[in-house]
Amino acid sequence: MKFRKVAILGTGLLGASFAFAAKNRGLCEKISAWSRSESTRKKCSILPEIFDEVFDSPEKAVSDADLVVICTPTENIPGIAAQIAPNLKKGAVVTDVGSVKGKICELCSKPIASCGAHFVGSHPMAGSEKIGIDFADEKLFDSRPCFVTPLSNADEDSAKKVSELWRAMGMRVYVVSTQLHDAIVARISHLPHLAAALICDTAADFDINLLPYSGPGFRDTTRVASGSPQIWESIITDNRAEILSALGEFSERLGRLVKAIESSDMQAVSEILKKAKSFRDKL
Repeated sequence: MKFRKVAILGTGLLGASFAFAAKNRGLCEKISAWSRSESTRKKCSILPEIFDEVFDSPEKAVSDADLVVICTPTENIPGIAAQIAPNLKKGAVVTDVGSVKGKICELCSKPIASCGAHFVGSHPMAGSEKIGIDFADEKLFDSRPCFVTPLSNADEDSAKKVSELWRAMGMRVYVVSTQLHDAIVARISHLPHLAAALICDTAADFDINLLPYSGPGFRDTTRVASGSPQIWESIITDNRAEILSALGEFSERLGRLVKAIESSDMQAVSEILKKAKSFRDKL
């Protein structure tokens, strides 16, 4: 698979990593880029071997592109999709990297389809607590899972192209509905982030500074809590229903654990720990 021109809208960690990987794997001939940040656009401009063109507006960047990848924060994706729609060439394929799919796919598909192009949502599970083009890594996607979430009326050929694209980037692709995607990530991504945040919040309010005493266990457990609060506020807002459902399930289990410890029911505690170990050891 090879695209003639790919437009990347948003060249932070994911967008820039995508550009590096796509160019170095020979998946496209030309890459045009746009970033809201002037400083990021300047950084793209000094990498002409990766970014052939850098524009100050998304409309200019997508002109004549065969593939458009929207790599902005989730709250901005629908607005950008509507903004670029009139400038897309007929038959162009548009995808995104947003971590919530229901709202994004619903809002993006209509304006893009009305202009003769095709939207297929995707979500590469390849993020990091680090952000920005300075941390771009062409190997970021290697062997990681990626969701592709075409709506029921999506163009089949475009959905196939998006799936093949991510496989060519080295990812394990799973084609699922937007509803199933949002339920899955609420439990394997969003809930763990909130749990890590609460662990840090609890430790931060202890009587003394606990950081000097913290070892690798605390560091590993709470790594994701270093993620951008602004980005996570948007994710939580957009996937509120599924996150609340996951938090309810977690709260119920936490309550059972508290009762087991209060009553010194170590058999119940042991069953929880054994089940958790068995599940985690399969990763």
